[in-house]
Amino acid sequence: SGSFAGYSDWRVPNVKELQSIVNYENVVPAVSPAFNTACAPACTVLTCSCTVSSYYWSSSTYANFPTFAWAVSFFDGNVGAGVESNNFYVRAVRAGS
Repeated sequence: SGSFAGYSDWRVPNVKELQSIVNYENVVPAVSPAFNTACAPACTVLTCSCTVSSYYWSSSTYANFPTFAWAVSFFDGNVGAGVESNNFYVRAVRAGS
């Protein structure tokens, strides 16, 4: 419970939603410029969209191993499963978004 940037309906996207913002024509990060704008020390969550070239968690559990979840790398667009104790990033989306 709580709000962020004026909204309280944030969630972690599933793997298909997260993979949908990968742009395989770009690397480091592998996203379109709209998801990596003006990233600078003065950025705030309301003024910039910054994507680190690393793995981001999805909300999708890996079926064969329930302690694993799917993750997407925004370094190169790779999708893979990782143990949930890994320190990956999270890109939140709003419910219904």
